[in-house]
Amino acid sequence: MNLLTYNLLGIKPKSFGLEIEDSYIKVFQLKKNKSGFSMAACNLRPLKKGIIRDGQVVQAEELAKEIRELLKLSRPKPIKTKFVVFSVPETKSFIRTIQIPKMSREEAAEAVKWETEANIPVSLDKVYLDWQIIDSNEKNNNVLVVAVPKEVVDGYYQAVSLSGLITLAVEVDIIATIRSLTSKESNKEPILIADIGADKTSLAICKNQIPYFSSSIPLCGKTFTDALQKGLGIGYEKAEELKGKYGLGKMKKDDMLYNIYNPLIENLAVEIDRSISFYSESINAQEKVERIVLSGGGSLLRELADYLSLRLGKTVIVGNPEMGLGIKQNTAINIAGDLSPFSTPIGLAMRGFDYED
Repeated sequence: MNLLTYNLLGIKPKSFGLEIEDSYIKVFQLKKNKSGFSMAACNLRPLKKGIIRDGQVVQAEELAKEIRELLKLSRPKPIKTKFVVFSVPETKSFIRTIQIPKMSREEAAEAVKWETEANIPVSLDKVYLDWQIIDSNEKNNNVLVVAVPKEVVDGYYQAVSLSGLITLAVEVDIIATIRSLTSKESNKEPILIADIGADKTSLAICKNQIPYFSSSIPLCGKTFTDALQKGLGIGYEKAEELKGKYGLGKMKKDDMLYNIYNPLIENLAVEIDRSISFYSESINAQEKVERIVLSGGGSLLRELADYLSLRLGKTVIVGNPEMGLGIKQNTAINIAGDLSPFSTPIGLAMRGFDYED
């Protein structure tokens, strides 16, 4: 029975969020209650090298096997629903805000195509294109446009289908992250989200949960581990252990960790500054970005938020999807302290409820 039949019968499919990265896959299932949401199940699983390479699926059948295994091992109970909302990487996507004159829906669709083709390096016949009007004035509409190459989406879709799942929606990972870490009430002023994952860091400036700008840099959680491994001449696993235990250390010039980490932190700070400057100069000069939210596994590095706050002169916090969702910690989940590493699959799971309501 396909999704269309479910909808025609008025049956609301239960779904879960699936984040797919080069190095990890993560799942999260939510359930609704009177106070909001609570966690039904979640887990993460490392991927072998070569299954996904640079944001594109290389071994679809192997990825399908890993997804099936992850669903079985989810806690506190396996995920059994077949319906999924999965992510594609921001690095392979084009997110733009454009302005077009007010016109009919049909005319707007054509105008969006023309404007998009002029702003992305890929021909329109090779991308999946989606758009929505985000605000208007007397003469113009501001439109959010998202385009992802078909070969990228099709690779993920093939693997998800081979795993036996039915796709409800596909979403760029940073959009899902924004959904889980902000609300329209808390996001009336522009906020920069820095999602520090295992393979890359995605930066996005959003307002009213709409991304107005996004970019990616290769700095990631592994970058810090590699630097510590080389700086101390130790094995990777030992470096991971020390990174988790000591974080950034004292971050003073006479501290050993300062000399190892400071170039990386400075690189991150410079990229954040560049993103904020681009937003002010090219998108909205009237509003200042004064708040930065960190997410992803790399955000749990001790003292990172405090150090960036001092360096940038702005409020920097570690995003907490639990606060907005009312999710309670579950001791069966072996994660480092909170649910920040699950911000993206939580946002994907939230998207799934669009089909339930």
